[in-house]
Amino acid sequence: MIWHIVAWSVLALLAAAAITSMFGVSSRTLLALANDGLPYVLLLAWPITLVAIFASAWSLACAGAALVAYHLALIIPRVRSDQVPRWVVDAPRFDLSVANVYVDNKTPEAMARQIVSCGADVVVIAEWNDRFGAAFDAAGAKEIFPHRICNDCDNSAYVVTVASKLPLEKESQVVTVGPLIITHAVITCGSRHVGVLAVHPTAMVDPGGYPEWKAQLDALLGYIRTVDGPFVIAGDFNSTRFRPEFQRLLHAGLIDAHDTLGRGLSASFRLAATGALAAAGTIVRLDHALLSDGVWPVVANDLDSCGSDHVPFKLTLAVRQTTKVPPAGSSDAVMSRSTM
Repeated sequence: MIWHIVAWSVLALLAAAAITSMFGVSSRTLLALANDGLPYVLLLAWPITLVAIFASAWSLACAGAALVAYHLALIIPRVRSDQVPRWVVDAPRFDLSVANVYVDNKTPEAMARQIVSCGADVVVIAEWNDRFGAAFDAAGAKEIFPHRICNDCDNSAYVVTVASKLPLEKESQVVTVGPLIITHAVITCGSRHVGVLAVHPTAMVDPGGYPEWKAQLDALLGYIRTVDGPFVIAGDFNSTRFRPEFQRLLHAGLIDAHDTLGRGLSASFRLAATGALAAAGTIVRLDHALLSDGVWPVVANDLDSCGSDHVPFKLTLAVRQTTKVPPAGSSDAVMSRSTM
């Protein structure tokens, strides 16, 4: 029957998207898009499975059921918050805001006022441009965020600035790693230096976008292995967390802040800033904060889009402080072992 052929064809495409995401197989541009929308495209497996069961097409039903099970395994952890480590309760904190302000924003003044007043200690601003910069300073950012570091990308759509209320340590620098530019700011939280690595990899809609994006993610993976101490990678990744290349960052020991807080299915990107495409609302999350060991998300709140095609967010982060190990045999050491 024709519906059998169509159903098997759809399941084969869904399986290809799932396998590339699950096992980290390098995908091409079309599969990368399927990976981005994996929680949505796998919904197609549900009606196919139900119809196959009622039609007693058991081989088709089994194949569909396997994809349904994978879909559940994919989405359930995204909506469950992780257990909070004990050290988070008393750890010092700082607030980080991440905003793609959109280079063609028609209302940069509104976005600038929002960022200045949102209460963040550090702001990662993607698509920084002269119009927004002027509006930012006019809104009082010169006084509130006097410490800044900005990359030197020639394309204004990929300029990233880190603005901070907190002084930037001397280790702060703009780093070029292969095809990727990283705005690497270093602040102090409590007694520890914390790196804020601001990035904005290439979009796939650009010419040669996917191969360049993949090379940039590979470069980022190599760079973080050289970073000492706790750090945050934040910005517009032009990817959801479901692409295999993105997941390699998670497999390297990073956690996604929204996933950890049970908000892994929340979205931050709209197809347009205004008009009919914007009316559909946000569809996927492209804006992320990835945290190293020693950094934990406490709460995340969305801000208003204010003329951008991205929804900014504000994140409260706890930073674990270094602990002194008591001398072996001391009473403190005995107590420490007994309370572990």
